[in-house]
Amino acid sequence: MYGIIRSGMASAMHEISVVSNNISNAGSTGFKKSDVSFADIYGSGTPDVVARTATGDGSMIAGTRRNDGQGAVVSRGGALNLAMLGSGMFTTAPADANGDPSAARVFTRNGEFSIDKDGFVRSSDASFVLGADGGPIQVPYTSEEGVNLSQLEIGTDGTVSASYGNNIENMGQLAVANFSNLGGLRNIGGARFVQSQQSGAPLFGTAEQNGFGSIQSGALEGSNVDITQEMTVMIRAQQQFNGASRVLQANSDMVEKLTR
Repeated sequence: MYGIIRSGMASAMHEISVVSNNISNAGSTGFKKSDVSFADIYGSGTPDVVARTATGDGSMIAGTRRNDGQGAVVSRGGALNLAMLGSGMFTTAPADANGDPSAARVFTRNGEFSIDKDGFVRSSDASFVLGADGGPIQVPYTSEEGVNLSQLEIGTDGTVSASYGNNIENMGQLAVANFSNLGGLRNIGGARFVQSQQSGAPLFGTAEQNGFGSIQSGALEGSNVDITQEMTVMIRAQQQFNGASRVLQANSDMVEKLTR
């Protein structure tokens, strides 16, 4: 009996923990919420056992899956604030001491980018933002003719255009990646992910091509957390935990009376 009650309390606590993390990241750019699923534990279940007569041994966590649905797009000034609309993730890579991107690629929906002192486009964690050619996107502050950068634009297809006076130069096109199993990506925090055996290898391309989504400049994708829904789940999980606690107390009182 204690094992059955304990499993119910553990399941409820796990769901409360997941929902709490969702709620705390409701305002995080590019955050994807997680959902929990549960299953019954049967001690001696067989295909011949009728479901309504089977005696369960408690509950267990069947899995915690990330929900990769589109988050709300929030308007944000600045050409380097980018929101991915539809399928795809931005591709970044950390840098070594010489300023070269390493082979370890990181994927994110957080398009809050900036330009460093050398003109490289960087993500919020200071990683290089990669172009379709696999290299980092760089926008020099001064052209070869000595004209200062006056304007920067990023098209819906990820093309980076820099204006130097009356001249407009193409600085490259942002790389976009997708995976056959997005849920298999390994979360490393900060709305950043790396590939795993479960996700498979990345499928690279560019925005608005081959099924990839488009890019909106001057905006960011918020989290896909619905606070109302999460609070409803939180209340349900708390009630489940409280109910199991009362059953545990009642069972303890009964055992105490029987053993006096």
